[in-house]
Amino acid sequence: MDNLYSFHKLSLEERTQYVLGNGQLLCSRYFAGRKVFLYYTGRFYAEIWFDTRKSKVSNIIPFTTTKCLKPYLDLIDINDAFVC
Repeated sequence: MDNLYSFHKLSLEERTQYVLGNGQLLCSRYFAGRKVFLYYTGRFYAEIWFDTRKSKVSNIIPFTTTKCLKPYLDLIDINDAFVC
């Protein structure tokens, strides 16, 4: 995937397959009745919004800015990264 513009041109199913096949799952959270999975693909972050009532992906939101990581900061435990 060259850039986000190319990613946006893909169908929802193609975007899902790309993120699942090329991304690394970093974290997940619940928001507005959906489970949101955060992935990093090496080029951008992507949130996969999964509608738990319908058991399907409802949206994928890609981004490159770290500002969008704010909802995940309290969920990530970095205690094991520090050795005293």
